[in-house]
Amino acid sequence: MSHERIAESSMKQLLKKIIPRSLINFFWHKPLAIAACVRYGFPAKKMIVIGVAGTKGKTSTAYTISHILDEAKKPNALICTAAIKVNGQENPNTVKMTSPNPWFLNRFLSEAYEKGCRYAIIEVSSHAIDQHRVWGIPFTVIVLTNLYPDHLEYHKDALEYQQIHRRIVSGDTTLILNAEDTVTRKFRATPKQKIYVTQEGPLAKTLDEAEIPLMVGVQRSNFYVAAATALFLGCAPETISHALRTLTAIPGRFEYIKEGQPFDVIVDYAHSPVSLQAFFESIAGSNIIAVFGACGERNPHTRAEMGSILDQFADIIIVTNDDPYGEDPNKIATELISGISHKTEGDNLYTILGRKEAIAKALALASARSTVCILGKGAEQFQVFNHTKIPWDDRQVVRELLHSTNSRAQTQGQ
Repeated sequence: MSHERIAESSMKQLLKKIIPRSLINFFWHKPLAIAACVRYGFPAKKMIVIGVAGTKGKTSTAYTISHILDEAKKPNALICTAAIKVNGQENPNTVKMTSPNPWFLNRFLSEAYEKGCRYAIIEVSSHAIDQHRVWGIPFTVIVLTNLYPDHLEYHKDALEYQQIHRRIVSGDTTLILNAEDTVTRKFRATPKQKIYVTQEGPLAKTLDEAEIPLMVGVQRSNFYVAAATALFLGCAPETISHALRTLTAIPGRFEYIKEGQPFDVIVDYAHSPVSLQAFFESIAGSNIIAVFGACGERNPHTRAEMGSILDQFADIIIVTNDDPYGEDPNKIATELISGISHKTEGDNLYTILGRKEAIAKALALASARSTVCILGKGAEQFQVFNHTKIPWDDRQVVRELLHSTNSRAQTQGQ
């Protein structure tokens, strides 16, 4: 990045510290959103728009809803952390934002409508709500997966984080709630109607009997609310069940990488205490090797806790970089390791900041009974160091390393 771009970014960061966030949102972000909607003719008003919000499971739920609508022959567009899709044509999300800026979003919706899409599924982050990125989008349905305290480096506290989610619920919105989550169950909003999804409901029982391969662990509740949303949108129960049975993977979410290796490799987006705990409780395996690095400039107070969770569940831990942003990678690693008390450096604990080298080490340590877990980035397409974005995809790196290992083994065997 040029010195001019770095100086511009530094100036923006300085202004953010000086000017209250509410003023920036009202006098900068909101006018931009209004201008974008006007420029593209409020495309969301021509479509049935499903917003998927909450703390965890947003991407899996949004992606699953889109997959069911595909199966039901309902042309749809999807934009989520992992993927951007229009009428079944899917590409990785290279924006590195859960909810992109309103210019991108409205242009995307406009182009999707022109290509025949009448449904749009949008993953909605709390930042996007607060910064008016989804202003002018009348959500027909809002799916609320769960609400845990999150992004407290941005939000004042957990209460503010919860309250912000009320802003996208209007009197014309149908709100679909995961009733198993205590916070969403008590969510105070006045939509057109509320639909509570439970694990004991008739739809959940139907899905449980359908032998759906991916419906394990944390994905179970995501599939329930996705199915309830599709049912509300007019999809037949048998179509929903068939769609879920044929869903082979959600990009970067509990995604198995299979290249002929004699052990399991899973790439997952787990990057918080809640998601790490849920991930490890969902896997069954011995000799778990975990590659993980905490994100820079995000919830630093949780790093020791995440180290403790890794310590509890993983047999071998390799601490590496995630996205350091402007933080010192060594400091991030040290804070993560501070929660690890039952591992020995050089034996079952390694600090390898180069992420590719860390993944290579994990694969080299794996045996036939191992489960290698590459955690934190999922299907993300970049690593960010200071102001520089480096192309990156954990899944691609794993495949390249496995191919290289397989090629060497075949050469040595000749």
